[in-house]
Amino acid sequence: MDTASAPAENGEGWGFPAISTVGKRLFWTLNGPLEDAIRPYFGPDGSPHAVSQASLMEPPVSSATVRIQCINDWEQIWADQHWSCGEAEWNTPEQNPGRLGPRPDDEALDPKLFVLECCGQKRPWAYDTQLEVTAQGEFLTVHDYVSAVHPWLMARRNTVLDALGKARGDPGWPSETKLAVLYLGPGPLNIGHEEKWAWAMGMMMARAAERIHAREEGAVEPDSI
Repeated sequence: MDTASAPAENGEGWGFPAISTVGKRLFWTLNGPLEDAIRPYFGPDGSPHAVSQASLMEPPVSSATVRIQCINDWEQIWADQHWSCGEAEWNTPEQNPGRLGPRPDDEALDPKLFVLECCGQKRPWAYDTQLEVTAQGEFLTVHDYVSAVHPWLMARRNTVLDALGKARGDPGWPSETKLAVLYLGPGPLNIGHEEKWAWAMGMMMARAAERIHAREEGAVEPDSI
């Protein structure tokens, strides 16, 4: 394989290559084991569908860094929500003993202080939660990705439910909430209510059908689609 056609080394952050057409069509739920999570994916005999060997990205990549948007954003959203409170960031330890302190993992001699609790809510520390997924072959396939990421996400499902609710000022979402991956990238994974994926996918398919119909009718030039 020549250098020009070699996969990119890593699909990370906002430099992520575009998700392939196959990737965009994955209906990926987070409510049980992988065998029941993605449709269509496994055939009647239990073997993965042919799409499992397709590239997840275009252009292909050899690895990807996976993050979860709601967990990444949770601490900043909490700080923004409590910025105008009387117990705000500028209070000193003398004014609020025990309410301000450093990050739990900060071992500096003079660490930066943060509000640890406000309005009866503890500060949700930003997790540096990420997973590196590496291709098992020439490029990262759908199966390489979902087989590694699905169990990783399921292990964090309760944290995701907590973040999705509390980031909006509500209680954490109940455990029976039906979740799905709404957006694969670029950037961190967007997770939300399962029905939101169905609505977004329906809108996308409707727009695609309208464009195809318009092209067939000659109403739209190919270069404008």
